[in-house]
Amino acid sequence: MSKSIACLAALLVCLTGCAHDPTAAPQEQARRPACVAGPPIDLQRYMGRWFVIAETPYLGERDYVGSYDEWTLRADGKIEDRYLGRRHGFDQPVTGSHFVAKVVSGTGNTTWRVGLIWPFEVVVVTAYVDPGYRYTIRCMADGNMVWLLARAPTMDEATYSDMLARLAAMGYAPELLHRVAQDAGQIGRPGFQ
Repeated sequence: MSKSIACLAALLVCLTGCAHDPTAAPQEQARRPACVAGPPIDLQRYMGRWFVIAETPYLGERDYVGSYDEWTLRADGKIEDRYLGRRHGFDQPVTGSHFVAKVVSGTGNTTWRVGLIWPFEVVVVTAYVDPGYRYTIRCMADGNMVWLLARAPTMDEATYSDMLARLAAMGYAPELLHRVAQDAGQIGRPGFQ
C-alpha cells in the first residue's frame, strides 16, 4: 500500500511540479529564468540531511511542515533521494517520497536526473552552495521550482536575506518563495506556507 501511495505521489509530483503557480501573475511566471549551475560540488560532502527552509510551493509539498531532503550516495554512484516531513502538522507521522537520482556526467556534480516514476525524470540543478556546505539553492532546470535548503532547521534572517538576494541576482522573483515551518511556532506566521 505504501509503495502505491509513493508511486502515486511521484506521479503527482511529475504532473504538478512543472506547472506554474496559479497564484503568480503571468508576468512573474514569464520572468522565471532557467536554472544555472554553480561551481562544481564535493558530492560526498553534499550528502546528508538538508532542511527545506523555503520553496516554490506546489501540490506535492504544500501541506508539509518540518520537511527535509536526505541524500545518500550509493555504491553504484546513484543517489538515494528522500523527501520527508509531516503532513498537516508536527503531531503527524513522518512521511514522504523516495527517488533515485543520477549525477549528469560533466556537470561537476551540480546536475542530477531524478527518477520520479519510470520513465519520468526531472533535472534538478544546484545553483549555489556556501563554502561551508551549510546552505544551498537548488532548482528545476527550467526554473519553475526553487528550494532553499540548510543543514540546520533554522536560518537567521541575515542569511535568509542573503539567499533571497542571490536568487534575485539569478533572475528569480524571491516573493514567489514560501518559507516552510520547521517548528510549530512558525505555522501561520507571515511568509510561511
